[in-house]
Amino acid sequence: MVWSVIEPGEKGQDPDTGPEPHVGHGQPHAGHTPHAGDQTRARILSVALELIADHGFAATSTREIAERLGFTKAALYYHFRTKDDLLAAIVGPAMADLEALIERGRAVRTPEERRDLVKGYVDLVATHADLIRVLASDPSVKESAGLHAALPVFRRLVPLLAGADELDTAQRTRVRAALTAVHGALVQAQPADDPEIVRATAFEAACAVLGLPAEDAGGPAEVAAVGKGGPG
Repeated sequence: MVWSVIEPGEKGQDPDTGPEPHVGHGQPHAGHTPHAGDQTRARILSVALELIADHGFAATSTREIAERLGFTKAALYYHFRTKDDLLAAIVGPAMADLEALIERGRAVRTPEERRDLVKGYVDLVATHADLIRVLASDPSVKESAGLHAALPVFRRLVPLLAGADELDTAQRTRVRAALTAVHGALVQAQPADDPEIVRATAFEAACAVLGLPAEDAGGPAEVAAVGKGGPG
C-alpha cells in the first residue's frame, strides 16, 4: 500500500533519526534543472506513471521511458537522474497535499476538529486515487528511495487522527482500520459508483471506527442517506 500506517519504532522499521525529508509539489530535486520546461516534465511523469501501471516499477526501465517519449536516455537524465527521482516527483503532489493537511491538523483538539481532519484525508485520497491505485498494486515501489522519504511524513498523521500523542495498540488499530476503510472505498471504487456517495460513505465509516460524531445535517452523512433513497 502506498500509504503505509507505520509508527516509529515498529518491527521492521527504523525510528526517525533526524529531520523528516520534505517531498513537495513542484520543488526542485536532484536532476531537475531550473531551465527544464514544466510541460516536458509533466509529460515525462505522465508517461512514467503509465508504464509503471502497465509493467510495475521494478520492470520499467529509464530506457523504456525515454523510448516512449522519443527521447535519448541523456535527454531524460537532463530532467531526472534516476528512476527513484521520477517516483519521488510522481508522488510529490500527493505528499505536498498530505503535508498541508498535517500542518492544519497540528491544532486539532476536539472530536469535531478530528472529524474535519478525516474529511480532509478523504478528499486527499479521492484526489489522488488513480496514483494510489497504481502504486498500491506494485510491491516493488516499497523498496524505492523515492517512496521511503514519504513514510515519515505519513507517520505524523496517525496520532492526529487518534487524538493522542502516545498511542496504545487499540488506538493504532482504530486508525489503521479507519484508513483502510477510506483507501478501500475510494481506491477500489467502480466506474458506475456515484463518487459523492463513495466519499460520504468512506468518511462515515472512518468516523465510526474512530468513535467520532456524525456529520452535521447537510454534510456527507446526509449525502449518503440521499444515495440510499433519502433520509428518514
